[in-house]
Amino acid sequence: MPFIKRDWCDFLPIFKNLWQNTPHHPYYHHVFMKITKLLLALVIIALVIVAGSPYYKLYTLKNAYDNGDYAPIINSIDFEMLRPSLKHQLITKTDNWLGSNDVVRGLSLFGGLLGLDGAKLNTIAHSFINTAVDKGITPENLTRLAQGDVQPESEPMLVGIALFGGYVDTERLLTDYISTGDMNIAINNQKTAIATKASDNIGQPTQPKLSYCGLNCFEVATTIKDKPYTIVMHRHQVLDWQIVNVVLP
Repeated sequence: MPFIKRDWCDFLPIFKNLWQNTPHHPYYHHVFMKITKLLLALVIIALVIVAGSPYYKLYTLKNAYDNGDYAPIINSIDFEMLRPSLKHQLITKTDNWLGSNDVVRGLSLFGGLLGLDGAKLNTIAHSFINTAVDKGITPENLTRLAQGDVQPESEPMLVGIALFGGYVDTERLLTDYISTGDMNIAINNQKTAIATKASDNIGQPTQPKLSYCGLNCFEVATTIKDKPYTIVMHRHQVLDWQIVNVVLP
């Protein structure tokens, strides 16, 4: 007998007839109801598993971090999406910073001596950020950074985050430099201020806020050293999740 391809709609009359006739056959009605309940239970279990998958992912990542096993964390990062996002954030912060009154005033005082104007400084800053992120945001560098081993490739990226993430008081940096004429003194004052602020925040961790930001999007909002950060994860396949963005303060 040749194989006849059927659409699922072809079976609807069969199920309809079965449903209509089951009251006349108690045994089949009982079986039909059992199958229906089983299917509903399976659907509910599947929905619970899918909905809870990001929470389980975070649980496994936390356990890996607590055990000093950074490989699962690194493997859960989508670097091809994370790098462009960080570049965009840092470049936007750079443009805002370069347009601030402190920098404009500094360029008016020293820009001529250094041969710099706003456009040149903007180009240099963009190039610096692109290179810093490309070299710093790699599996190898992030693994070493998590272990406390800061490689030369990571230093420009960390400087950029500190400068444009609000950790550096640019107004005081410029004021100290103008008043003393010594950039080393101005930088050391910043180091002292950052270290003092960091020590004040030790022992005050914040409880992360977990929430869906879409069907395939999940956010972890937390505060580190009094600065808000948001980790964004996207669904990978059905149950797995990958980190695609870190929203900087």
